[in-house]
Amino acid sequence: MVNIKILNYRLRFLEDIVFKEEPEIAFLKAIFNRLKNILCVNKRDECRLCSYRERCLYNYISAGDFECIEIMPIAVDKPLFSERTFNKDDILELNFIFLGDAATHTDFLNYTLKEFETKGLFREGYRFLIENAAKDDVDLPEGDKNIKGIEILTPIDRIENIFRAEREKADRLNRLYNITDRSISEIEESYDFDAIKFDIKNPLYMGRNRIMRKGYVGKVEFKTPVPNNILLQILDVIGMGKFYGIGGGQIKLCMN
Repeated sequence: MVNIKILNYRLRFLEDIVFKEEPEIAFLKAIFNRLKNILCVNKRDECRLCSYRERCLYNYISAGDFECIEIMPIAVDKPLFSERTFNKDDILELNFIFLGDAATHTDFLNYTLKEFETKGLFREGYRFLIENAAKDDVDLPEGDKNIKGIEILTPIDRIENIFRAEREKADRLNRLYNITDRSISEIEESYDFDAIKFDIKNPLYMGRNRIMRKGYVGKVEFKTPVPNNILLQILDVIGMGKFYGIGGGQIKLCMN
């Protein structure tokens, strides 16, 4: 059993809009800012210092107002480069990934996005229409093909001991959010990583977290093909690295 859900939205803009940052990140920030206003009972303190943190839904879904971004229960899909300029009637596809028990809270995100549809986005009140909304269960059947490599499409934060770190991340996420009842095994096969360093100079501010997005894209090639196990299947959905929650570590599995 795997418990991951994806919310997909197809948005059509009703006027021209130029985003100051990637639209996927802009929507994620706007949604969580609104949810903080709705759910947070103590906006003066940082989540980690708040006496309500263990009982606070906002602390849970935002991983402590993004302070613990490496354990986000909700992630957004994002390409390496996002179009920021949209004309009237242009379309934006938004995908949000909910891990395990966090999927019980999809209604909050859906409500917030519909509120933006009604009232407008940002202070400017940009108008858009939700043309389609769907919630899908992620099905991860037992893999019957081996994987010879992985294309890393958006940056990950390391080049060494990648799969040991990813197994530790997956185990931690599973303990926190109950993603799967299947055993998550480490990939011990050695690999070559033809890596290109990627560095965005401007920091990204998420909640109280200042994030410097540095990392590596490129292709991992295993010395010997490895089974398409549950770890690779989860990473194929949520992404690799510690910035998966904001679109980092998007991958493509290369079958043998």
